[in-house]
Amino acid sequence: MFVRKTRLLTVLLAATVLSVAAVIFVACGSSEAEKMIKKEVSVTYGTPLTVDLFLTEGADPALCSFASDVSVINMDDLATYELSLKYDGEKVRSTLNVIDDVPPVAEAVPQIVYANQAPDPNDCIRALCDKSCVTVDFAEDADWTVGEPRTVNVILTDAYGNVTVIEVPVTVIDDHTPPVISGCTDIYVHVGEHPKYRDGVLVEDDYDDEPSLKINKTAVDLNTIGTYPVVYTAEDAAGNVTEVTINLVVVAADVDIEALLAGNTEARSSSSGDYKNYNDCTADDAYEAARKVLSSISGGASNKIQLGMKIFYWVNHHIAFSVGNTSDNWAIAACQAFGRRKASCFGQAAACKALCDVAGIPNRMVYANDGFHTWLLCYLNGGWYHCDATQWSGGRHNFSYMKTDTEIAAAVGHHSFNHNSYPERSTLSVQAWINVANGTVSSGMPTPTPAPPTEDPADSSEAAESAAAESSGATASSEASSSEEPASGSSQAAPSSSADPSPAAPSSEAAPSSGVAPSSEAAPSAEPAPPSPSAPSDEEGD
Repeated sequence: MFVRKTRLLTVLLAATVLSVAAVIFVACGSSEAEKMIKKEVSVTYGTPLTVDLFLTEGADPALCSFASDVSVINMDDLATYELSLKYDGEKVRSTLNVIDDVPPVAEAVPQIVYANQAPDPNDCIRALCDKSCVTVDFAEDADWTVGEPRTVNVILTDAYGNVTVIEVPVTVIDDHTPPVISGCTDIYVHVGEHPKYRDGVLVEDDYDDEPSLKINKTAVDLNTIGTYPVVYTAEDAAGNVTEVTINLVVVAADVDIEALLAGNTEARSSSSGDYKNYNDCTADDAYEAARKVLSSISGGASNKIQLGMKIFYWVNHHIAFSVGNTSDNWAIAACQAFGRRKASCFGQAAACKALCDVAGIPNRMVYANDGFHTWLLCYLNGGWYHCDATQWSGGRHNFSYMKTDTEIAAAVGHHSFNHNSYPERSTLSVQAWINVANGTVSSGMPTPTPAPPTEDPADSSEAAESAAAESSGATASSEASSSEEPASGSSQAAPSSSADPSPAAPSSEAAPSSGVAPSSEAAPSAEPAPPSPSAPSDEEGD
């Protein structure tokens, strides 16, 4: 009995040993495949997915293949995937990490800065490219003090810790010069009126192309007669500040401001509003008023074209349209326009004439056939051109300057006239070089050989009588479809004169006789007689 039990135990022990051996054998077979496949793989996004990424050194790619469906894996997305591979028939699991280990890429943008004023680091680079969000900072040793040109390091760090250093060229400017404010003068307005604080005001700086301008007018009461301070403050990008203080003088509605500025402190208009105190004005008076205006706006004009633009820009922005009656005498109409700062089209044209005469720009008044409008012909750029400062309804501050017959006919307003009563006009269009919105003339304007007419029909008495006959009974003091000047803030500063488009008008030897009277002794040029003033028609603006 004992022998039987011993034999049974021996058999059971042998079976157990064989089973363990079999397990050990199987285990040894699986570990060989696992040795050839990596447990975890991290690769850069965009890398092609192949079995080679998962093989250890010495493994045979021919024995390996994907057991999982890898079509769902996007190698451009940052993600982690669990998948199976087969190596020599055995399945092995592995982990795939698609990662971002690529530093950001960008281009440097050279900087010109003011001393100790660091720019935004984001403005120092362009064309930034990365898979994730990137923070942009200056290196700790970035130098913004005055000195030689240098490079400043900009550090780009993405969300995965990848870093790129961009070297940005930097020039530091030592600017301690404040901007210059020009054109600020005391302002006189009638009680209840709204002044244009920015008209004629120019701010310039040696480095900053666009210095800021702030106007403090909080002390002003436009509804109460008195004198109030107005402070203009300009600041450039370097923080330099300039202040100019003027007086805004609010006067009674019946005060003649022009006469007041001339020194007549008792100047008043009549209670009827006819402004009879202007009826004694002469050409000398008109030219004296024109000289005051011209001296304030002519700065920077290098030729007659630019100066003429300044003249028509100023009248368009400073003398509002009014349908009130005016004299048929151009000198009286000009004085009224300068003094009242409002006038009919005839008064506006008369003011332009006075300014052009003083500026030495030959000119002729032109009267529309329908009697509803008056404007000027000016001799500029070697020829006669139409120039009209009137503010037409809906046109805001657009106006006509140096237009040919064809162009003035297409312009808004009444511009039909007797072509035979005036000098022959230029047919060369120059509108591509003129910007009436900001009052500038650009360079490159073509200049024909000056060839003024040998005879000016407007100078002959016969032509004058013809023009007067054609316009008799019509209205020169009103303007069809015209409008009052917009409210304060709508106009811009006086015209720029940065460009030098062409030489000035020909010398007195080449130009036609213009009747120019730059001095007080000179007499006005002969003009076709304007139509008699009358009340506006139903179609005229208000």
